[in-house]
Parts: sequence; structure tokens; C-alpha cells
Amino acid sequence: MIRAGLAFLAAADATQLATEEQARCLLTLEQADAISTAARTSLLGAFTAGQGYGDDGHYSATAWLIHKTRITKGAAVAHTAWVRRAAEHPLIAQALAAGTISESHARVICSWTARLPEDCRPAAEEILLAAAGRGLDLAGLAGLAAEIYARARPPVPDEDTDDQDFEDRALKLETTFEGAGVLHGDLTPECAQMVRAVLDALSAPADADDPRSHEQRYHDALQEAMRPLCFCVMLDSWTTPRQTGRKPSSGRACTRVCPRRTTRRSRCPRRSSGVATTRPGAAGGSRLPSRMTGIPGSRKSPGTGSGS
Repeated sequence: MIRAGLAFLAAADATQLATEEQARCLLTLEQADAISTAARTSLLGAFTAGQGYGDDGHYSATAWLIHKTRITKGAAVAHTAWVRRAAEHPLIAQALAAGTISESHARVICSWTARLPEDCRPAAEEILLAAAGRGLDLAGLAGLAAEIYARARPPVPDEDTDDQDFEDRALKLETTFEGAGVLHGDLTPECAQMVRAVLDALSAPADADDPRSHEQRYHDALQEAMRPLCFCVMLDSWTTPRQTGRKPSSGRACTRVCPRRTTRRSRCPRRSSGVATTRPGAAGGSRLPSRMTGIPGSRKSPGTGSGS
């Protein structure tokens, strides 16, 4: 019945529907997506608990999903992640099953409440779900979650919160079909501020007719930011063994354990107009201008001259 209804809707000429009907269909489809997420999660949880994937010779539910349902690794991981979320956040799972919250908002709320003490999560999720049901947008929910988090913290922390945030940091890059990648991260506030500053600086529309979405421009900004850094790494790999015998880039990113290294200058020589690098063997070298102005920790900020 579900397949028949969706097939009918997919085959229908949407241009013949009134705007109100199109909007109603889109709202209903979003609710159906949330409900289908809850249904899939329930079935997949039971399937995983019973190790049903082993009957087909697979070692995990993720592997079974990839080979049997013909989905990507990223999609399979996303499906199995909901099994864990539903167990840890039953109120969110119930809201999904009722179709009162979208899958994407539910996932974000889970990521927020997961940082709270376990005994505070149910009350916090009740508040956030009620606010979402009243129409509060994601930015408003984020502010509400931040207030809840601030109130839930103990008045005298047992441990340094900065160190705890640092220990919670993570970044995972999964390679998928033909070298494409899926990037997931849990960034410290300092890192998130720097990443956002870089991406915002490099993701402005090329012109008024730029067809790229905000997400696509962020992707292109990340690639552009990495290009000069990759060249610096290659230059370091070429010059370092010849000068010191040190393994290139060893410990370069250890910012807490080795704080002195955060103030070390890169082996790529700097100039006032940006990052300048010289290619080995090239006369005069070539400059890679930096567009990342206004980034925390950078020498150059908006409104200042380049100098010489």
C-alpha cells in the first residue's frame, strides 16, 4: 500500500497540482520520512539484536545493508546509527514515530542532549520537542539547548571543561565510491570558530548568477583552503629530511600535549600579503596568496594594509 501510494504520487504530474496541494504533499512526505525512519530503526534494531545478518553470511548489519539493500556505506552507517540513538533517546524515537519532528531535526537534538548528564536528558528532550512542536526553528532550538546545557552543568566542575571538550574532539573521513568522501566531525569551540571563519571567508558567491548552494560553496571553500596547505606539506616533506632528518610533520597537530608547537612558524615562508611558498628548483618561486583574512590566529585582518 505504501509503495503503491508513493508510486502514484511519483507518476503524477506535479505541475497540475495547486500550490496548496504541492505544499501539503511536501509536508506529508516529510512526516512520512520521519515515520519511516522510526519504523526502519525498530526493525533494524530487532534484526541486529537477533544477528539476522549472519544468516546471509555477513558480519554486521551495516555490511548486510550495503550488500542486500544496495545502499552506500554512508547510508548504511546512518541507518544503524539511528538504532543506537533510539535506544539512548526514546522520547526522540517516539516523536519520529508520531511524525511530529523531522528526521534531521531529531538527529541534531540527539547530538545536543547526548552532551547532557544522563539524568537530565529526558527533561531536556521534552522541552526541546515541545518547543519544536510549537514551531521554533533550529536556531531557536539551538539557543534553548545551550541554555539547558548551561543550567545542567554542575556549579563546581569536577574536571576542567576545556580539557573535557578537547578529549571529546573527533573527525572522521570515510572514503566511498570512486574516492568520494563523507566527513563527520565533533569540533571544539576553538576549532569550530576557525573552520567557520575560513569557510565563510572563502565561500562567497562568485557573482549574482552563481548557481551553487550554500553547502556546495562550503565544500568548494574547504577544497580551496586545503590546496595551499597540501603544497606546504609536500614542501615540508621535500625539505625537512634533507635539513634535520626529522620525520615530516611529526607531532605538528598536537596542540594541547605540546603547546609550544602551536607558536612555531611553518616551514613555508610567510609574506605580509598571504602565504608564500617557493617550489623546489624554481627560480624565484611562486606565491599562493591567502584569502583567509579575519581568521582567528592569522596575521592579517580586514581593513589592514598588506604592508611590505
